Amino acid sequence: MNVISPHIPLSLIAGLTLYPALFGAIRRQQWVRDFLPPKADQQKYYHLCNKMVASTHSTIMTITGIYLLSTVDWTKNDISTYKTQITSFLVGLELGYLTQDTVFEFYQRAAFGVGSNLILFHHVAVILGSAYYLYALTLTNPGPYFIGMLSLMNMSTPILHFRWALQSKGRTFFNSRLKRFVDTALMVTYFWCRIFGNWWMGYAIGAKLGVAWYEAPWLIGKKFTITTTTMFFMNVVWWVILAKQWVKSVRFFYLSKEPHSLSSPAAATKVHSSKKKE
Repeated sequence: MNVISPHIPLSLIAGLTLYPALFGAIRRQQWVRDFLPPKADQQKYYHLCNKMVASTHSTIMTITGIYLLSTVDWTKNDISTYKTQITSFLVGLELGYLTQDTVFEFYQRAAFGVGSNLILFHHVAVILGSAYYLYALTLTNPGPYFIGMLSLMNMSTPILHFRWALQSKGRTFFNSRLKRFVDTALMVTYFWCRIFGNWWMGYAIGAKLGVAWYEAPWLIGKKFTITTTTMFFMNVVWWVILAKQWVKSVRFFYLSKEPHSLSSPAAATKVHSSKKKE
C-alpha cells in the first residue's frame, strides 16, 4: 500500500502488470479451455479468461473495502478527511485494472470484431475519475468512507461473471433452478451494493452536514454531484435491465407450458411458429 509519490500508489503499478500476467497464466491452463464447450470460438475463450481476472479484482476490492469500512471507528474519524493508505490502494488498483481492461477491450475489437460501447464508456469515465482522485484529492480530501463504499460496488461482478460462465455451458444451465437462484442473487446484490449503496453515501454526507440525504449532493460541489448522479442513474438502468431479464426468465421457467428442453424463450417462439406452419 506504499506510494511511489503522493499520487502514484504501488497498487496502480500492480494493477497494470499483475492482472495481464494473471490473464496470461489463466490462458495457459488446460482446464480453463476444457470448461467451455468444444465448439467455443477463440473470442469466447479470451472472454472467459478476462472474466476470471475481473472476478479476482472485484473480490480483492470488495474484501478490502469491507475491511476499511468495518475496522475504522467512523464516530471518531471524519468520513472525508481520515487518512489511510487503503484509500489510495483501492483507487490505484481500480485504475490499474480498468486501464489494462480497456486495452483488452480495444484488442477484442481489433482481433474479433466485437465490443461493448457502454462498457468502454464506463471504463473511460471511471479511469478519468480515478486519475483525478489520485492527482487532486489524495492528500487534501481522501474520502475513505466513500472509497470503501464505492469498492463494494464490485460485489456483484463475480456473480455476473459466474452466471455468464454457466450460461456458456448451454441449455442445461438455462433450464435449471440454479439459474433462477443465480439471477436472483445477482439482482439483489446489484441493487444493494450499487443503488442502495449509492443512496447511503448521500445519507452519510447529509448526516455529516446536518441536511437531508437528497440535499447533500448539492453541497459537495458540481463535479461530485454530476459524477455521483450519473453513476446512480447508470446503475439504475443496468438494474432495470437485470430485473426485466429476471422476470422473463422466471415467468418462462415456472409458468410456460412448453417442455423445458427448449434452450431459451426465443427457441420456444420458433417452436410455436413451426407448429403453426405444420
